[in-house]
Amino acid sequence: MSKPPLVSVVLPSFQQAPFLEEAVRSVLDQEFAEVELLVMDPGSTDGSRPLLMALKEEYGERLVLHFEPDKGQSDAINRGFGKARGRILSWLNSDDRLRPGTLERVLPWLDSPRPRWLYGRAGMIDERGEPHASFIVRYKNWRGRTFSRQKLLTENFIPQMSVFWNRAMWEEAGGLDMEKHLDMDYDLWLRFARVADPLVLHEELADFRVHRDAKGSRLSAAQLAGALATARAHAADLGFRGKLVLFMHRLFSLRTRLLYRLMKPR
Repeated sequence: MSKPPLVSVVLPSFQQAPFLEEAVRSVLDQEFAEVELLVMDPGSTDGSRPLLMALKEEYGERLVLHFEPDKGQSDAINRGFGKARGRILSWLNSDDRLRPGTLERVLPWLDSPRPRWLYGRAGMIDERGEPHASFIVRYKNWRGRTFSRQKLLTENFIPQMSVFWNRAMWEEAGGLDMEKHLDMDYDLWLRFARVADPLVLHEELADFRVHRDAKGSRLSAAQLAGALATARAHAADLGFRGKLVLFMHRLFSLRTRLLYRLMKPR
């Protein structure tokens, strides 16, 4: 049996000590996969560094730590992939986690010299790591059950933590746009989609954590505005179809804003 390809997961982290250990272990405790985890921390002061150093003693060279300033999350992730050695790539935010068996599931299809990417489903968890039932999860699962680039232009229905790709795709599509801080994943998926359609897996590969300090929770309005601007840029060459998908994007964005407003604690 041939040796499985190395998987490189980049984990950007800043002031996320309460969730950091669970995120690290969810990657490095994956079975039947060769994996390295590159943690990019620009200077947390909440105990993250000693925690990571202790985990380094346990996991050795499989856990690669970089404590250096960056220009934001996109820059940190790009730096991480610049240092990564693997043929299969992904990033995981430090408050999320992978599901057991995820890497074994995604490796066979991605181990190819041709550019490939895939996405699956993601569950939702609370601050304690307990499952958090949500219509948002059910809705994204429904929207993401099939893929087209035009459909993606109407709304970002792809859960970032469930996306994996190979190095050929990263080199073809390019890295994250460092000017984007809230919708850099959406921009990347749209660039991936110009190269090839993804494989869609109808199973949960990761968990998205909802908590009050999460960037997506605090900056939802700015994130939606950024996504619309990104969709507009990518739809510029579609003519009338571009105008139609942008109209749908605005409708979906308005609906999401209203839902967030209704869900916000009073």
